[in-house]
Amino acid sequence: MIYIDGLEYIKSDNEYIKTAINNHLEKMDVTVNTSGTTGHPRTIHHTAESIKKISDYNTDFFELKSNSKMLTLFSPKGIAFTTMALYPCRNAGCDLFIETKVNKYIERVNYIKPTHTVILPSLYNMLSRHKSWEDLDLSSCEHFGIGSDFTPVGALTDFRMKGAKKAYSIYGSTEVPPLVATTESDNHYTWEGINPNIDIEIKNSELSVKWKHQKEWWSSGDLVEETYRGFKLVGRKLNMFKLGECGNRVYPEQVEKVAIELGATRALCRKVNEKCHLYYTGDLNKKALKSSFTFGLIVKEVMKIEVDDNLRKVKRDQCILDF
Repeated sequence: MIYIDGLEYIKSDNEYIKTAINNHLEKMDVTVNTSGTTGHPRTIHHTAESIKKISDYNTDFFELKSNSKMLTLFSPKGIAFTTMALYPCRNAGCDLFIETKVNKYIERVNYIKPTHTVILPSLYNMLSRHKSWEDLDLSSCEHFGIGSDFTPVGALTDFRMKGAKKAYSIYGSTEVPPLVATTESDNHYTWEGINPNIDIEIKNSELSVKWKHQKEWWSSGDLVEETYRGFKLVGRKLNMFKLGECGNRVYPEQVEKVAIELGATRALCRKVNEKCHLYYTGDLNKKALKSSFTFGLIVKEVMKIEVDDNLRKVKRDQCILDF
C-alpha cells in the first residue's frame, strides 16, 4: 500500500505525486535530469533492466519484509525515490509512506513508527533544529539512511540515540544511483561499505564509478584517497577554493570539519560568489579558524539570522571567509 501525506494512495488528491508514481510503475525505465553539482547539468536515462538490478540489491540491503514500513521525504521524480523506496517496497510487498511536508516528518515518524526511513542531509539540518526533534522516537526503525550529500557530523549518533538500530550515510548519484557505498561512521569522509556490484576507479585523485552492469563510467567530481577498505573523500573538484597567491587549495568540507573541532555544534560551508560562506551554531573560535588555514583566509563578517515557525530560516552565525 502507498500512502501520501498520511492518506491512502487512492484517497490522495496530490495528482503531481500520483502521476510521478504511475509513470515509474508503467514505464519501469527512468529519465532524470542532474542538478549539475558535479559538472554541467544533463539528462540521464536508466533502462528498466538497470533499475531492476539496482532496486533488487537495495531491497536485500534494507532487509525489507512484507510487514516493513518505509517512510521517505524524497521527491518522487528523483532516482533515489525509485531505487531506494518505490521498487524495493514493491519487491517486498510492504507499505510505503511518502511525506511531502518537511515540518510533518517528525509527527509522521512518531505516528506510523516506520521500520525504514531515508532522508537528505539538508532536511536533517532543518529538522534537528526544530523543538519537536527532541521528542522523535526511532525505536521502531531498523534502518535509518541519510544521503547522498555530506552527512553532518554527529547525525548518525543522533539517530542511534533516538533508537535507530542501524544508521548509516549513503553515497550515490543521479548517474550511478545509490546504494554505491555506505558508512556507519560519523566520519562521513570515509566510505568502507562499498557495494560489491560497483566498479570504482581512481585517477589523479578523482573518483569514477559505475554499477557493473552499466557501460559508462561516471566521473564524480569527488577527490578521494584510496584506503585499505574503501575510499576517503577529500572534497569536490567543482567546489574547491584557491587561497591567495600561494595557490593552496581548501574544500568546503575541510572548513566544516575544522569549525566543528573549534567549537561549532553544526557547520555548513558553501562557495558563493568566490567567497566561502560558513553557517554555524555554537561558540566557534573564529581566530583559531583563521589560523588553521593558509595565507589568504580571513573572517570578514558575522551576522545573526532568526528562526521562523516554518524553518525557512535558521538561527545561525555566518562567517564570510575571503581569499
